Amino acid sequence: RVEFPDRACLTARFHPREPCSAAYAVVAAAVRPGLVFSLFAAPPRRDLPRDGTASLLDLGLVPAARVFISFAGGHSSSADVLSEASLRRMDCDAAEDAVPESLPVVPGGGCEAAGPLAAGGTGKKRGKPSWLKT
Repeated sequence: RVEFPDRACLTARFHPREPCSAAYAVVAAAVRPGLVFSLFAAPPRRDLPRDGTASLLDLGLVPAARVFISFAGGHSSSADVLSEASLRRMDCDAAEDAVPESLPVVPGGGCEAAGPLAAGGTGKKRGKPSWLKT
């Protein structure tokens, strides 16, 4: 995962032996052309090499890692830096993942009105546990 300054995430899968430059290539394809950016892992902050042969495994980014992105211009919104194609893809994904309409709330208010199951209970009467000796 690559996390943008506004906490938006770009998710991709890589083979552990792929070089770090593969992650840079994926991010470069998702952001607007010509933007200068760098990738880093934290904490503590470790800048990831743009070039070289260091694999994701060698850099300690396997099995899963959150990588952060910073921009030379100090951009803070993913909408400012993502390419038009990436923004369109996000809109399509959001439409597919849209949450259906919620169910109406039980009239009379609160969880108590809906019963113990709605409040997260098991439906059993609360009382002294059977194993407790007094």
